Amino acid sequence: MLGLLAAFLVLGALNFFGLRMATASASGGGYRLDVRYPRVGRPGIGAPFQIQVQHQGGFDGPVTLAMSSDYLDILTVNSISPDPSQVTTTDKEVIWQFNQPPGDTLTVSVGAEFDPDEHLGSHDATTSVLDNGNPAVQVHYRTWEAP
Repeated sequence: MLGLLAAFLVLGALNFFGLRMATASASGGGYRLDVRYPRVGRPGIGAPFQIQVQHQGGFDGPVTLAMSSDYLDILTVNSISPDPSQVTTTDKEVIWQFNQPPGDTLTVSVGAEFDPDEHLGSHDATTSVLDNGNPAVQVHYRTWEAP
């Protein structure tokens, strides 16, 4: 029993039970989409993520992103920067529209933390860039929420 306790303490000191980040990327429809997300986390700790959209030659107007609402349900979102100019929700997605950014890149930072209510297990998500309401490019990723 003492050995198990020691192993648990060593793993904790090495941040084995803490936040681990990963990046999912895809290209399509003239866009490149990178999502840096929490790959592993646990209730009550920070779960920041960042969405970066690139479009060669710049954007012709607002940029619309869609994200799985089931995934956002495991998080408490504290901030989104820049602020979306419009937010729409459906039964499956949260859709954010951002004003046309200068240049070729839009970077959205989301300050969030894992909801303190336990949602243990695996959580799948999709983030998409919408062009005329249809996904131009999308990435799929999974977060494991440990106890």
